[in-house]
Formats: sequence, C-alpha cells, structure tokens
Amino acid sequence: MPVSERQAEHAMESTPGRMDGDVPNSPLKAAALTPTAAWSRRVRWIGGLIQAAFAAFWLVRGSAVIGGGVGDVLIAVSGVAAIGTFFYAVTAARGTAPRPKSPQGKRIERAVTIATVVEFAAAIVLPVIVSAAGHSDWVLPSIAITIGPLLLWLDYRVHIPRYRPVGWALTVGPVILVATLSGTPLIATTGIAAGVLLLGTALAGFHDLAGVRRAKQAGAGTAAVPVGAGARL
Repeated sequence: MPVSERQAEHAMESTPGRMDGDVPNSPLKAAALTPTAAWSRRVRWIGGLIQAAFAAFWLVRGSAVIGGGVGDVLIAVSGVAAIGTFFYAVTAARGTAPRPKSPQGKRIERAVTIATVVEFAAAIVLPVIVSAAGHSDWVLPSIAITIGPLLLWLDYRVHIPRYRPVGWALTVGPVILVATLSGTPLIATTGIAAGVLLLGTALAGFHDLAGVRRAKQAGAGTAAVPVGAGARL
C-alpha cells in the first residue's frame, strides 16, 4: 500500500471518538470498514488468542521455576487469569472480527501471515542457539525479543497503538534482563513480566471488540423502535 494511502487510513482511524474506523454510537458493519481497520479488529481477535496462550505458558513457566508454596500460588493465579481471559474473549468478543475478503484485505492478510511465520521461526531458532551456547536461562528472553518487533510492525501495519509500548518493552526488556540477571531470577522475571504484558494486551484487545459488539447491539435495538414511537410517549 502506498505510504500516503496508509497515512490517510490511519488519520481516519485515529479520529477522536473512533476505534479503528468504528463509530461507538453508530455501529458499522465490517464491510463498511477500511481493510486496515477490519484487520485491526482481526489482529485483536486472532492475535489476542495467541497472546493469551503464550502468556499462560510464560506465567506458568516463570512461576514454576520459583518453586515452593509461592510458585504454586502464582501458577494457580496465572491459570485462573488465563482461563478468565479466554472465557471473556469467547463470550464478549467472538464474531466481531470477520475475515476481510477484499483484495487489499487479502494483501494485508498475506503480510500479517508472513510476519507471524517469521516470528514463530525466530522463536524456535533463537532458543536452540542460546541453549547450544550454554545459556539455557536465556531461552525465555530469546523468545520474548522475537515478539516485540512483531507487535511494533503490527501497530505500523494495522494501527493498534497499544502494541507500540508493549513491543518496545518486549524488545528492549529482555536485553536489560539478560545483562543484569541470570539463572532462576532471570527466568522467573522474564516469564512473569512478559506473561503479564501479553495477557493484559490480549485482554485490552478483547475489551475493544466487546465494545464493538455492544455498539452493534445498541444500534440494532434502536433500529427496532418504530420511528413514531417517540411521539406517542
């Protein structure tokens, strides 16, 4: 997409009172959204599910290495938080991010898919490299540092501003942690911190989509009221 076109879409989608092209008090069908706005929703949904799954794993991994009663409590809390996030996603946000069918939407889908595959590949290769180098405690940081650039790119491509600070945190944070910590403290801190960031990001995205659903339901309820009903009240 030309830079000027992307900037125009971002300007429209960043208008105060809007969320990715949606007017909160005047719901729009997905077909009325720009391809970028539609994929912004889609990334919040699919990406949010992936983020929540990674977060659950990382929270449990970071908690388990602590051990003892504290570790058990953290694992239980992490499990409840992850399950609650998935439940909220399914009950409040499902069906709000259909797959865009337009040619431009398919181009965005291809770009997002390639970026995600590259991140997954890096998340497999880097841990193998650091483990082979004798730094098994660097495995979680090496995975986290692959997620950060993906989130930064997704913000640039489909305009999800909250991904920017989280992306930078997951890009710079692991480097700082590796430079200052080692062993169990490094694993626990990386796992819990990255897990909390990802789970919070996923939950916020689901909350955005839940707002879209509420707006649609409110719009449907308003449309069902006869035009002359107000005059009879």
